[in-house]
Amino acid sequence: MRRKDNGQMIILMGIIIALSVFAISSLSADIINIDTTITIERSTSLLSEFAYVKETFGKAMNYNIVNNLSNIKIDENNTLVFKGNPDGITENFTKTRDQLYTLELQYGNILDVKLNKCWYSNRVDKNNIYKLEVTITLYDGSTYITEDVTYSITCET
Repeated sequence: MRRKDNGQMIILMGIIIALSVFAISSLSADIINIDTTITIERSTSLLSEFAYVKETFGKAMNYNIVNNLSNIKIDENNTLVFKGNPDGITENFTKTRDQLYTLELQYGNILDVKLNKCWYSNRVDKNNIYKLEVTITLYDGSTYITEDVTYSITCET
């Protein structure tokens, strides 16, 4: 007597493989939809990144205090003069800190900037000079750098 159900085992294995492929593709689609952020690989050291943050923070603070680009000009000494409102220094400090924090987070760094004090320094020509003393901390998960920095903010009267 001959058995005629030899092909059933092959069909059963085909169905199992097809269901496995379907299950794996469903799981892969779910994993892809998880809302994760992959940080950009760091190509520079933390020290050079910290130097960049120190320089950029002062410039960004000056630009954020100005309400439009027509209030930025170059004077006769070939230096930038920012015609801004000094009353908004603390609000613009927060705005600048948040912008740089978001930028550094993309590189896997955590930036913390604290405003220690802000004061009117002096008057040069028609410009009021304000000083900001801040503490900048940059942390990359294993190493951190902290420094107190003083910035001069120039506002034309």
